[in-house]
Amino acid sequence: MKKTSWILLIVFGVLAFFTYRYLNQEDSTLQSDDFAVKNTAQIGKIVMWDKTKKRVTLTRKDDDWQVNDKYTARKEAVDLLIQTLGNLDIVSQVPRAAEESVKRSITISGIIAEVYDKQGKLMKELYVGGGTQGSVSTYMMKKGDADPYVVSLPNWQGVLKPRFMLNEIDWRDRAVFRIPADKIKTVQVEYFSPEKKELSFKLVRNGNTVDVQKLYGLPTKGLPDSQKGMYYIKGFESLVAEAFENDNPKRKALTSAEPFCEIEVMTTSGTLKNVKLYPVIGRQIGQNEKGAPVRAAVDRYFASVDDNTDFMLVQDRVFKRVLAPVSFFYEE
Repeated sequence: MKKTSWILLIVFGVLAFFTYRYLNQEDSTLQSDDFAVKNTAQIGKIVMWDKTKKRVTLTRKDDDWQVNDKYTARKEAVDLLIQTLGNLDIVSQVPRAAEESVKRSITISGIIAEVYDKQGKLMKELYVGGGTQGSVSTYMMKKGDADPYVVSLPNWQGVLKPRFMLNEIDWRDRAVFRIPADKIKTVQVEYFSPEKKELSFKLVRNGNTVDVQKLYGLPTKGLPDSQKGMYYIKGFESLVAEAFENDNPKRKALTSAEPFCEIEVMTTSGTLKNVKLYPVIGRQIGQNEKGAPVRAAVDRYFASVDDNTDFMLVQDRVFKRVLAPVSFFYEE
């Protein structure tokens, strides 16, 4: 081989080596936790949106969080997001060869997350992209940085973007009732079917005692058990729905029918909470001798909350404690 050819081969080899190093080099000026919010206890507000104009704001209100300054937020969802923000860890810098495509993807379909402290000062602004190959990490950028990075959580694999939800309803607390027992003044449960109507009742709490009133039929024999009344009232401290059903196409038809029962809880401050329950038809489990379908017992109800402001799906196993008959409160 001619000497000139050897020289050209060496030059091309050196160029290829340095090109490879350039395209795959990492920014050594960044610390592994530079994406993390260092003091999550100081977070006061989180604002998230994307290019489709979806937007949600989480705001700390004393010990709780609110969604869009309208609804109480789900504690477990907010806690997960804050935990995520506090533990973001850089896995690597995106290779130079892939930088432009990753940046373009984040720009088009990413989520912008602004994190503010309790005084309203911006703590961190992040651009959250999709998952890496194999969905083991997440592409992210930070305000002020020109380059995207591969980010994850310590000892964890997965895509972080789903934790930055943009639908308001996904952040809302699903509690149908969340009232401390000492804040309850009265509870009224009315059943509407003829065979259950006489099971209806009203409870009136006076300090540590509970008076029981039967709404229909002859008085119940025996003396009411105040301890049972107090036990029952505690059941309203946390009754959570399975899901919101506000967009259910059958909502109007269902709520125009007679409910299975109606529950009204009056607080000591005079606030009234009203819930109507409609049984969800059980799945078919067989046929009777006439060929008619035999269905499983009711295990869910649709719940119309506060004059149908919200429509939710609740489980019988959760609500059965407060679906008691009036006889429950009397001594055996």
